[in-house]
Amino acid sequence: MDSVAVRRLTSHDWQVWRDIRLAALADAPRIFHGSLKEERAYGEAHWRGSADDGVKAVAFREGTPIGVAAGRTFEDRGGAVELFGMWMCPSARRIGAAEALVDDVVMWAGERGHTLVELWVIAGNDPAERLYRRLGFAATGEYRLHPTDAGLRKYVMARRLRD
Repeated sequence: MDSVAVRRLTSHDWQVWRDIRLAALADAPRIFHGSLKEERAYGEAHWRGSADDGVKAVAFREGTPIGVAAGRTFEDRGGAVELFGMWMCPSARRIGAAEALVDDVVMWAGERGHTLVELWVIAGNDPAERLYRRLGFAATGEYRLHPTDAGLRKYVMARRLRD
C-alpha cells in the first residue's frame, strides 16, 4: 500500500467527514443516496451527529483524505452491519486503500459482535464487485432498483464473519 493510514472519525472530525462525503457526491452523484446540493446545506450539528452514527473510516495519504467507507447496524436486516458510502478519490484508486477501508469497517463490526456485513453494489460496477469478492463478499441474489435512479440496479453482497 502506498503509505496510507486509515482512521475512524468522531464528531470532532465532522469537517473531514463533510468534506470527503461532498467529494464523493461530486465525483459519483448517481451512485450515492443523497444530493450534493442538499448535503452542502447541512450544518455542523448534522455532520457531527452523522460522524458519530456507526463508523466512518477515512483513508489518508500524506495527511490528505483520499477515501471513505462507513458502517452502521442494519436494524431491519436482523442486526447485520451495512457497509455503505464507499468511495475513493480517483487519483488514489488501486493503491490498496479501498481494501484497508473495507477491512476497518469489517473489524468494527466484529468488535461489536456482529456476524454478518452486507453492502449494496451497483450492478455493472465491475471494479467494486471485484474488490468485494476479493475481500470475501458474495452476491446474495437480492436486487432492487436504485432509489434515485431507476436506470440503475443494485444488489446485496454479504460476508459472514463467523458462525
